[in-house]
Amino acid sequence: MGEQLMIMFVVIGGAATIPFLARKFMLPSATLEIIYGIVLFSVFLSRKPEWFSLLKDIGFIYLMFIAGMELDMRGLVRQGRFFWYVFVSALSLLLGPLIFILMGYSFYVGVAVSVVSAGIIIPVLKELGMMKSETGRDIIGVALTGELMSIVVLTGIDIYHRLGFTVMAAVEGIKLLLLLVVAALFLRILYVIAWWHPERIENVMESNDPVEEGIRAVISIAFAGALIAYGSGVEPILGSFMAGLIFSYVFKSKGRFEDKINAVGFGFFTPFFFIGVGADFDIGLLRSFQSISFSLFLTLMVFVSNAFPLLLSRFMGLGTREALGMSLILSAPLSMIVVAGTLGEKMGLLTPGMNGSLILTAIVSSIVYPSLFRVVSRKGPSRSGREP
Repeated sequence: MGEQLMIMFVVIGGAATIPFLARKFMLPSATLEIIYGIVLFSVFLSRKPEWFSLLKDIGFIYLMFIAGMELDMRGLVRQGRFFWYVFVSALSLLLGPLIFILMGYSFYVGVAVSVVSAGIIIPVLKELGMMKSETGRDIIGVALTGELMSIVVLTGIDIYHRLGFTVMAAVEGIKLLLLLVVAALFLRILYVIAWWHPERIENVMESNDPVEEGIRAVISIAFAGALIAYGSGVEPILGSFMAGLIFSYVFKSKGRFEDKINAVGFGFFTPFFFIGVGADFDIGLLRSFQSISFSLFLTLMVFVSNAFPLLLSRFMGLGTREALGMSLILSAPLSMIVVAGTLGEKMGLLTPGMNGSLILTAIVSSIVYPSLFRVVSRKGPSRSGREP
């Protein structure tokens, strides 16, 4: 018991310290959490307890719920540039794997390198005061749209890997869609009930609920989405993502409640996932020149797969510097590369060594490209933009 408590304290204590170091060195907390997991379980601890693997999976599910909750489909469409957001993301997810196939690599490696995530992008834009600029809104639009499309692609690959192009695959997809529709209707009914009792929903959304029944309900929704996906034969994290997306769509105004949801996730659940990713990392890859060089190659290809804003800058109405900045910051999809690598290894499409190379790629990309984006974005004023 004493040993288990010591491991728990070391993991939680490290997670509590990392945000301070992240601000000091201007690095994403998730990157340092992965590095901490590598060092902790490769140097100081010899084994991982069973409860740690369970908490890692729980953190994974809740992380994807938060990612889905960040998506505001109404807001993206209202911006009037939704076509370009979809087009840029689609080019990355289609041409990236094709380039890897032509070079003789597995298509799935190309998919993992081409995914898009907003996890690092939003904090960087907030730090630079670019959230309300037109350039900042375009970056967020592409990132969130690309994240949704990445999840759809990974879901499709998961179904195809298990069932191929068969009637059963179509049935699985339809079954998952129907279950999500039922979930959306259930949440809509809750919203209508809340509309008839505004004082109750106000207490929940504005943090006046002493027993936090709202937070308990949201956590239940996150895991219900995972359970629905599992029952449909799909990866649970994909279900939790869609549950977050539906929750965000139904409950448009969440007040301080959204901050509480993020606090529970980023304050406790998700650090276990990222530290767990580092714990599963094969430290031997760092002693292999071939593995390091391959990870650096993948890091370059991450930028290549996100270079379309630069290539299409004239059509998108972007200046060269703005387009370069967009391509750079989109090349830091830390959480989605880790998600794609984890799913790929579970499906047998990636070896543990290849997944380790992707994790190393995610770490390097999350350090290099946001740093370059800071340099590029400070060379001149971005489009100040209009309020949406």
